[in-house]
Amino acid sequence: MKSLSILAVDDQSLFREGLALVLNRLFPDVTLRQAGSGPEALEMLQEHRFNLLLLDIGMPGMNGIEVARQVLRQYPDLRIIVLTQYNGEGMITHLVRLGVHGFLLKNSESQEIKKAIETVLDNRQYITPMIHPSLLKDEPGVSAPSIQFSKREADILIYLKMGKSSKEIAERLALKENTINSYREDMLQKTKTRNVAELISYAYENGVLG
Repeated sequence: MKSLSILAVDDQSLFREGLALVLNRLFPDVTLRQAGSGPEALEMLQEHRFNLLLLDIGMPGMNGIEVARQVLRQYPDLRIIVLTQYNGEGMITHLVRLGVHGFLLKNSESQEIKKAIETVLDNRQYITPMIHPSLLKDEPGVSAPSIQFSKREADILIYLKMGKSSKEIAERLALKENTINSYREDMLQKTKTRNVAELISYAYENGVLG
């Protein structure tokens, strides 16, 4: 295997440290750096060369989906493996369509992590078998009911995609912070998503965000 340089991105330091122990055991010669947020990761990518990005999706602020979009655009040769605790259909399908190269759940065994890394570095895609194959393809003749978003909701989604807080969005839209929170919770409920990252993934997949 060629020289391996990895950037691990996750807002939970304990998870990053545990992952680092696993990676150093699996690949003794690995060069490993860590970032605790999306902006920090993008800054490190400007300063160092990596051939693999291990990326958490559910980070606060700039979420992993937006990080992946920027990385795929700016660093097309960089391989990306998503590490997440979520396995919802909308999330997975969107990430595959987005162009990420691998998908692992955070509770994956070390040998599966090794297999995933070796696979994506060999210019192939790796999707954990813990994900049901039907989630990775469109079923012909089946369409989900369309959920309508108001202009205000679409505006809020744009700011959420940018990693803005409820307070920052409220200031930009001249609304109260509680109002922004209410809009966000309403959107989570009607899309049956569990967090902002899944909500944004849903919005991309359904054409609300381009």
